[in-house]
Amino acid sequence: MRTHLAFTFSALSAATLLVACGGGDSVATPPTTPAAVTTTTVSGSAVKGPVDGATVTIKKASDGTVVATTKTGVGGAYTVSVPFQGDVIVEVTGGTYTDEATNVTTPLSAPMKSVLNVSGTAVTGVVTPLTTMAFTTSFPTGTGVTSAAFKTAANNLATQFQLTGVDLTTTTPVVTGTTNAYGNALRAVSQYLKDNNTTLGAITNQTLTQAEWTNFSGKYSAAYQTANGQTVTYSINGNTITSSVTGAGVGGSTVTTTTTGNNTTVTGTGVGGGTGTCGVNATGNISQTIQGQTINAPVNLNVCVTGIATGSCTASNAQLNQTLAGQQGLAGAVNLTYTYSAACAAGAINVALL
Repeated sequence: MRTHLAFTFSALSAATLLVACGGGDSVATPPTTPAAVTTTTVSGSAVKGPVDGATVTIKKASDGTVVATTKTGVGGAYTVSVPFQGDVIVEVTGGTYTDEATNVTTPLSAPMKSVLNVSGTAVTGVVTPLTTMAFTTSFPTGTGVTSAAFKTAANNLATQFQLTGVDLTTTTPVVTGTTNAYGNALRAVSQYLKDNNTTLGAITNQTLTQAEWTNFSGKYSAAYQTANGQTVTYSINGNTITSSVTGAGVGGSTVTTTTTGNNTTVTGTGVGGGTGTCGVNATGNISQTIQGQTINAPVNLNVCVTGIATGSCTASNAQLNQTLAGQQGLAGAVNLTYTYSAACAAGAINVALL
């Protein structure tokens, strides 16, 4: 009996061992190697003037999940690596800036936002009150955010602020020293806040009605003149926006820009009135230095210009080049390449010189 029990116990132990090991012929499964995560370098600046020490938070546009954070440095510049592909919200909070209207160091009182698409190739993400207004206009509830819808709103808003063709998310505003058009617009925003004793969030975080836009436009025009020494007037009629800048044309004439959708007419520049057409592609990088920080922004822009002299669609047309630079906010960029063609590219920004 003792021998039988011992045999039984040994047999059961062997069977248990085989079950635990999955049988005598099993092969161990090799560990799974995680898929490589594609990262995108996002560089840019937070400007209202330049916001130092602000927190830059990158969120998935689809659900708000935070994928990266960093801080702005001197001049509001930042760089961050984003381990995600798709549309993202760039949100700037905190930090301080020197207000152009009061010359006082001021805390950033309201978040500023922009929207980008990240796909592995380095991108530029400039964040300002104007990009924030475009965000609020496109996504009043903060949901359904896409980079395509944001881009459309940002382009429309740029036109409304006399910045036709300026990419609000890649052009760095220069608000001190030798300013650019984008910087002048932000200087006017600061003056508007001072003159009307209101806050940044009051204009960036709410959707304005047509009546409210009309009211804002009149007061902004006055603020622009105070801040920049030029008179700018605006009028809004449905989808048509008309703006005028006194003294901006040849001989100090008034330049008037009228935009409906993607079509713009410009009068008073001193060039135009001809029957020629010119398709222009501008590519390259704008390099701008703000308080010691250099920021590079890629450019790839198509413009269809009508009203030039027949046969003058060439690099030798200095007036055409000057008009393009002024309209697109590219003044000061020395490394751009212009390609000229008698035919205009599909989807180009239409500029008619009258």
